[in-house]
Amino acid sequence: MVIVKKDRGMAASLQKAIRKYGFFSLYDGLSAQLVRQLTYTSLRFHLYEVGKDQMDDPIDFLDKVFVAALAGCVAGVVGIPMELVNTRMQVNRALPKEKRWNYRNLFDGLYRVTRDEGWTKLYSGCHLSFLRSSLITVGQNAAYDQAKEIYMEIFKMKHDNTLLHLISSATAACMCGPIIKPIENLRTLKMVHSRGFYKAFAYMMRFGLRGPFRGMVPYLLRMVPNTVVTFLSFEQLRVHFGYYEIDDS
Repeated sequence: MVIVKKDRGMAASLQKAIRKYGFFSLYDGLSAQLVRQLTYTSLRFHLYEVGKDQMDDPIDFLDKVFVAALAGCVAGVVGIPMELVNTRMQVNRALPKEKRWNYRNLFDGLYRVTRDEGWTKLYSGCHLSFLRSSLITVGQNAAYDQAKEIYMEIFKMKHDNTLLHLISSATAACMCGPIIKPIENLRTLKMVHSRGFYKAFAYMMRFGLRGPFRGMVPYLLRMVPNTVVTFLSFEQLRVHFGYYEIDDS
């Protein structure tokens, strides 16, 4: 939806993709997405938690924002090459045949980008990617922790309450989506077409003020469940395996 010139909605885009290329075309870029989640996302969470441990108690919201932004930026160094390949694999079928990359998987994509375009191309649109990575860590991790504290105080919930984790993660996801989407769209255009910033911005604005938020509905349909499942899993692991008893003796 971000790349194509036609003003086609989510339902029409899904219908066309399935009818023309089959159901499994919806999973283009899966290998890149999985490896990216296993590395970049895990590192982002780890760095944020380690950063919080280094801050003096109590940690206020600005401290969380600073730690989250730094953690996201550092993790972005690992994640950007995989984001590039993932983005290109997802939009590949929407391009004219002569402009398609046809990467077989993540590793084929990384190899061919390095061989044909140089390793620096792996960091195409890196400034936008670093910004996105920082903001998404703020919008997810820091916002989740802050929402969790607020809900604990308002509803008198304990920190290991599953309902608390559910509503806090849903809140973080809904806050994160509108903040990230314009940067996400601009970054996608930079990674796919390698056009200058102003040309990419002009292309993004082809639908007017809707341009920066193009694809918001499918983005939220992905972001909300993804964030909720991630934090629910994280909290369950933390509650059951994240503590140890200290022997007073």
